Amino acid sequence: MSITKIHTAEDIFKGRLRGNQLMASGIPLTFESARYLWSSPKMVDVTWLDLADNQLGDTGLIELSECELLKNVQYLNLNQNGITDEGLTSLSKSKILTKLKRLHLKKNLLTGPGIVDLYNSETLNELSTFQIHDGWTCKKMDGWRYNPQG
Repeated sequence: MSITKIHTAEDIFKGRLRGNQLMASGIPLTFESARYLWSSPKMVDVTWLDLADNQLGDTGLIELSECELLKNVQYLNLNQNGITDEGLTSLSKSKILTKLKRLHLKKNLLTGPGIVDLYNSETLNELSTFQIHDGWTCKKMDGWRYNPQG
């Protein structure tokens, strides 16, 4: 497997931007290289953002949650990105991602407080479903659900 060299937003978009969907999983994207996305005007059209299996960490998530160009994102996949409760707490306060409906957070470094902050967020009113671990999903209307996978 070759490692993608990222020097511009176009390096990330190439072959990964399909209409309103950006499928940028496992490329590997760090918080430094993600800054190319956060400054690209193309991001305003993205409603489906898959950033799974990257290296954003809390810094990348904090910057993502403050990026005005991401105001239309409705689906966000952040599985396996080294995110902790600190990053989730910051995300829970985002005044930009108000259209976010679905969030995937599996295989991150979460212990609980950030998840509670997401659930109680006063700004992410549209967020109705988030997946925390394999099988565990929170639907705000129904509470926690566990469906064994496999």
